[in-house]
Amino acid sequence: MLNRLLLFPLIYAVVRLFDLTYRFRSQFPAVAADAAIQSYVLAIWHQNLFSGILAQQRRHCVIVSRSRDGDPVTFLCRKLGHEVVRGSSRRGGRDGRDKGGKEAKDEMIARLQAGLPGAVTVDGPRGPAHQVKPGIIEMARVAGVPVVPYLTLAQRYWTFRSWDAFRMPKPFTRVEVCYGAPIPIPPDTAFEDFAGYQQRIADALQALEIEARQRLLTP
Repeated sequence: MLNRLLLFPLIYAVVRLFDLTYRFRSQFPAVAADAAIQSYVLAIWHQNLFSGILAQQRRHCVIVSRSRDGDPVTFLCRKLGHEVVRGSSRRGGRDGRDKGGKEAKDEMIARLQAGLPGAVTVDGPRGPAHQVKPGIIEMARVAGVPVVPYLTLAQRYWTFRSWDAFRMPKPFTRVEVCYGAPIPIPPDTAFEDFAGYQQRIADALQALEIEARQRLLTP
């Protein structure tokens, strides 16, 4: 426990040092262009979580897994000023018990309804990579807020050998910050219609990746 308590502040210090060297370039956020949008939930791939968190100046509510892997992410998010709810859509143990997923969704919905924007890794916490799960659709539908596709891409980055090919921007690199058009989820959307919205989000994130790579070609 003591080692972990010492490790997390060290990780945070390193992250802040890296952050000071990054050059974030953001397009005008679609959500800022619409004064009627009071709250929203960002949809981000798990592989882009690192730069995605650092690029956000506004306080968000973030869902993080209850597993030990989620502990440093929770520490980092809170140090950066974000609110965190812990839970996972996965079930664990021999009895297949819920790992706090429902509680986390309910807490996120409450925050969204109170006006705090949220952020969800739509293919987390364990994949498959780039496959949008239905949780974000349910939360946006119940809370009455739109889903905003969100992608960050560094000009130079390390790729980890993980299920999501996690990306960590290298020092002194430029990071493009891209937002897609808000996707409203009608309150009467049936579960069997979720798949269509999941595909829309995946397509939007893929389009943002292409856009970000094109923007990185320009000085």
